[in-house]
Amino acid sequence: MKLARLPRPLSDASASRYREQGDCVLSGRILKPNSDRSTLSRFGEDRWDLSPAVFRENVHRGDLVIDFGPIGDPAQRLTVKEYLWARLNPRKAGLHRAPLAPAAAKDLLRRTLRFTRFVEAQCGTFSMTRVDQPLLDAYLAHLRSAGDRPPAYIAKLIEAPIDLHRCTKKLTLGGFACRPWNMRNSSRIAGCKNRGSENLTPRIPEPVIGALLHWAFKYIDLFAPDILGARAEYDGLSKRPAQDPASVRATLEAYVGRRCLEGRGIPVHTRPGRDRRIDPKTGDREAAINFPLIALHLGCTAMHMLDPKSGIRPLILEAYRRMGPEIGGMDTPISVDPDTGTPWRERFDQSALRHEEKMLQTACFVVCAYLSGMRDSELQAMETGCHVIERSDDGIVERHKIISRIYKGNGGRPQRAQWVTIAPVGRAIAMIENLTRRQRTKRNSSGLWQVLSMHPHSRTHLSTYTSEMINNFREHLDCTYGNESAPAIPRVDERPWRFTVRQFRRTLAWYIANRPFGTVAGKIQYKHASIAMFEGYGGSSASGFRLEVEQERALGQLDDVVEHYESYLRGLRPTGPASGRLLAEFAHIRQELGDFPGHIVDHRRLRTMLAHLARTLHVGFLNDCFFEPATALCLDRSGRGGDHAKPVLSHCSPGKCPNSCIARRHLPPWEASIAEAATLLKRKHLSRPQREALVSDQRRMRSLIAPLLENPV
Repeated sequence: MKLARLPRPLSDASASRYREQGDCVLSGRILKPNSDRSTLSRFGEDRWDLSPAVFRENVHRGDLVIDFGPIGDPAQRLTVKEYLWARLNPRKAGLHRAPLAPAAAKDLLRRTLRFTRFVEAQCGTFSMTRVDQPLLDAYLAHLRSAGDRPPAYIAKLIEAPIDLHRCTKKLTLGGFACRPWNMRNSSRIAGCKNRGSENLTPRIPEPVIGALLHWAFKYIDLFAPDILGARAEYDGLSKRPAQDPASVRATLEAYVGRRCLEGRGIPVHTRPGRDRRIDPKTGDREAAINFPLIALHLGCTAMHMLDPKSGIRPLILEAYRRMGPEIGGMDTPISVDPDTGTPWRERFDQSALRHEEKMLQTACFVVCAYLSGMRDSELQAMETGCHVIERSDDGIVERHKIISRIYKGNGGRPQRAQWVTIAPVGRAIAMIENLTRRQRTKRNSSGLWQVLSMHPHSRTHLSTYTSEMINNFREHLDCTYGNESAPAIPRVDERPWRFTVRQFRRTLAWYIANRPFGTVAGKIQYKHASIAMFEGYGGSSASGFRLEVEQERALGQLDDVVEHYESYLRGLRPTGPASGRLLAEFAHIRQELGDFPGHIVDHRRLRTMLAHLARTLHVGFLNDCFFEPATALCLDRSGRGGDHAKPVLSHCSPGKCPNSCIARRHLPPWEASIAEAATLLKRKHLSRPQREALVSDQRRMRSLIAPLLENPV
């Protein structure tokens, strides 16, 4: 019989009582082919290389190497090593939980060190047993003091100390002097508005995602040709052979004369630096003349142009005083923005070109991330040729498909899969293929999401940079096209929205499930996206998007019923044939809960009592349907069969069906229909039957929505 290993006595602060120095960090993990198990990292080492267990090729190697060396305090170093080992190998540590993904280990290390260093700063030295509830509350207050951290992110940060305490029996230094927040859920402690098992990832509000998509499409469809044209111009200038230094002066005279005839100035930087030289005679800061760009135009080096012996610099300064500046200075023309009637930006220079290329790349990523429903890892596995267009069997309907890889499940090993998406995603993929052609050629890579910088020491793939990239895009839009009172991307609770890549998938799933008739900028209909994507996800169940849509549908239905109930409490009663039944239910629930002014209601119990209504609710454009098959007018009663489990919304009769309920948010399309009927009645050539039908319809619609207008908000 195998005897259990007893803890060794603790000889020094760096020795573990539970782990051997030679314990393999990736023990039991599925490894990449041809991995040499004899070279795998061991517990006693201060650098753990987790890359043999990560199959994604676009993950930066630096994110897969855990370096404990910089942790100077031996007690902290030992604690975090034991904790990470237990998370990576829960079964061998005796923990009944899913193992930590190796690619997520570095992020967990950062969050854990944030806490342990806080403890060290507060106590003077790190000690697990000195952590009590007041210290944990101080840590929570410290996290909140930053001001710009959303509750979901704070919940993620405080999950580290809570989870650290769960591993007490596997830590040499033991556990805390208390049960952290009595082991309550981190989301409740942080103040997240989640319910039960709902996904903690926040949904992006529709005004925010609508504005973001609006600008992303502008970059792809309007700004991109200028950006690509500027890149072609700059690359052409860079490849020109250098001129004979003796002929540069003559070339400069022709260059200045041509710009003078065209009414253009001397190129200055779009982003002038602070280190410009101060004129010793006047004391003024020298103009931000773009000498490197002018050197490219002249076919010489900037060093030669700035050399006092060449005499070129004084001539350029004199031309600048006569002709004035031109921001940017490149020749690529700038397209006119139809929304403003003016060019969308100043002319390009080198730095503006690099900046706008990053913005275009981000715009493509936003469109692909939101309108495909793919996870970040699945997006970043996309390669050239991943977008294909197929036609349906009848040759009429085009289907846009993306071929990529799924990594979730199956031990992290890649699994080839395809997604059916919509045309705007195809345009974004074509654009990113064009944008990254230089990088892919130089790096001999087929991956689409390349880092645009060609610096030899830069990363090659976006990897974990994508969320930061999207927030930089939002900041650029606000600074360039908005102002403090009217930002380009609407704020939420007076703060800029903080994007993460995970939010896009969850937001799309929610809107497909609960607002299939809603639209966002660019007239992207979620109903169309739902039909297209479900065809693909039916064959790619491992991605799990369809299941997420159904989960969001259940949550959204309950949210909508609660919204109906809260409107009822405010006196905003619905109308329609089903409104009487709904109001009777609400009155009963209100009486049962005692939901009257001054009385605190148990919201969890309220949602439980409303759940039976949510199961039958189907949200529509003109009305909501509280579906009852026995009374539904949309169902086929001919006996020829058909699915009677859900309504046929295309056959809905909102003003007649006993299941129909019309709320205040349905008013705009009804009012638009009434206005359209009034416009048609002004036509002189209508026949009498047509006129009578329009008048009758108009009267019926006004009567139907009249109760909603009696108590305006």
